[in-house]
Amino acid sequence: MTSYNCVILTGKVVTPPQREYRPDGSPVIQFPLELNDAKSIPGPKNQNWILVVAVGELAEYDLDLLQSGQPLMVVGRLHQRRWKTPEGIQRTRMEVVATEFRTVEKNPIET
Repeated sequence: MTSYNCVILTGKVVTPPQREYRPDGSPVIQFPLELNDAKSIPGPKNQNWILVVAVGELAEYDLDLLQSGQPLMVVGRLHQRRWKTPEGIQRTRMEVVATEFRTVEKNPIET
C-alpha cells in the first residue's frame, strides 16, 4: 500500500519569520500559521495555529510577503518532531514542512 503525506492549509501569518542558516549553510525559516479566527474558538489562542517550516530554496522566499496577518496558502507535509528537554521531559510537536507558499488576497466578505 502506498501512503501519502500532503496537506494544503490556508490561514494568516501570526509572526513574520526570520531567516536562519544551518551549520551546512542551508537557509531555514519557520513561523506560526493561524488556521482559524481565534476570537470565535474557546480556549488558549496557541491551539489555533501550526508551525510552518521551510528549508532550502523555499526558505529564500521574499520575507516581506510574509508579514503578520498576511493570508497565505501552504502546501507541504506533516511532520512530528520529538525531543527531550534538559529536564528529561519528552516533548512532541506537529509542524508542516512546506514545499510551496502562495499569498492570497484577503476575502472582501471577511471581517
